[in-house]
Amino acid sequence: MNESASLKSERILLIRMLSVKDAATIGVAAFRHFRQAFPDSHIDFLTFGDGVDIIKLIDPDITTFSLPAHAWPNDLLVAIEAFLGLAEKIIPNQYSQIVNLDTAFMPCFLARFLHDAGENVAGDMLNISVQSLFSQFKEQSLKPEFVQSTEYYMQSTFSGMSRLHSRWWDTQQQFDAGFTEFYLRECCGFKNIDIDVRIPTEHLPAAKSPIFLNDKGNSGVQDSIEHPKTIALCLTDAHDGYAYPYVLELKHVLEAKGYRVWTNAQSKLPLLEMLSKVSAADLVVTKPGESQWYGTAVGCLTLLISASESPLLSMPDYATEQTERCPVHCPFTQSNHEQCCCDKPEELADGIESIFTELSR
Repeated sequence: MNESASLKSERILLIRMLSVKDAATIGVAAFRHFRQAFPDSHIDFLTFGDGVDIIKLIDPDITTFSLPAHAWPNDLLVAIEAFLGLAEKIIPNQYSQIVNLDTAFMPCFLARFLHDAGENVAGDMLNISVQSLFSQFKEQSLKPEFVQSTEYYMQSTFSGMSRLHSRWWDTQQQFDAGFTEFYLRECCGFKNIDIDVRIPTEHLPAAKSPIFLNDKGNSGVQDSIEHPKTIALCLTDAHDGYAYPYVLELKHVLEAKGYRVWTNAQSKLPLLEMLSKVSAADLVVTKPGESQWYGTAVGCLTLLISASESPLLSMPDYATEQTERCPVHCPFTQSNHEQCCCDKPEELADGIESIFTELSR
C-alpha cells in the first residue's frame, strides 16, 4: 500500500487473524500506524477469536469483524464457506482500501476473493484466482503443500515480503521489537512505523490483591512495603511443541526463596483476566509461544526460556541461552538414551534472583 496515498475521510479495513499474539503485536502496531498516518480515515479491523478483545482495548469504538475460534475448521471447504460469509459482510462497506497483513492461507484466500470481486486490496493474497483454486480442488489436482506453505500459495503487493523466510535475525541489522518490527518495517515496507504494542491496562478486570496470614493468624491484604516480588509462570505453550517440563519444581524453588508465584498450568484463564494477573506481576517467565507477548503487552518484564529458538526473534527483556531441542521432552526428537537439556529449575531461580538484584541497584 502506498502510504502517501490520499485516504482522507475514507474507510480502511486491516486484516490480521493468525493468533491472539499476532493481533496483539503486528495488529496493534499496524492499527496505531494507520490511525496516525490517516487520521481522517475510518479504520476497521478483521481478526480472530480473542483478537477482538485486544483490538477493543486499543479503541473501544472500533468496528471489528471476526471469526470465533470454533468457526475456523481444518476442513478446507468448511473454512472457505466461513470466509465467504466474512466477505459478504465486508463488501457492502465499500472500503477504499483493504490491507491484508496476514500470511495464513485462509486470510490470503479471503483477500484474493475480495480482489477478484473488484475490491481495492493491498498486501498478501493467493497467487492464483479463486476460480482456479476451485477448479483444482474439483479436479483433485490441488497439491497439499500449496495450502501449507506461503512460499507456494502467497503473493504480495508488499515488495519486501520476499524476506519473510530469510534468517533475518542472523544478519547485522538489529530489530529492537524482533519479528514484529522486521515484518512491518522490512516485509510490509512501513519504514516510519512506531512499533507500539502496549495495551492500556485500565480497562482490564482488577487483579485480586494477594492474601496472607499475619502474625495473629488473620487473613488480610499484604502490606505494600512487605510485599515480595510476584512471578508469573506462563509456560503451558511453546512454538517448539513442548511445554517447560519443570514448572512445579521451579515454582517450589522460587517460593522457597520468598517469591510469590502463580502459574497458568492448572487452568486456562480468560484472556483479559490473564493479562490483568500478568500486569500485577513483577516478572513473567515464558517459552517462545502465545503467552510470550503477555508481559510486553502490559509492561511487565519478561524472562524467556529460549530453548531452541533464538531470542533475537522476539527480543525479550531477559533470556536464557539458546539450546537444542530437548531429546527427552520434545515430541519430535524424543529418545530414551539422551539427557534432558531443558534449563534446570535451580539455575532459572538463581537467574531470576540475579535479575531482581540487578534492578534493585
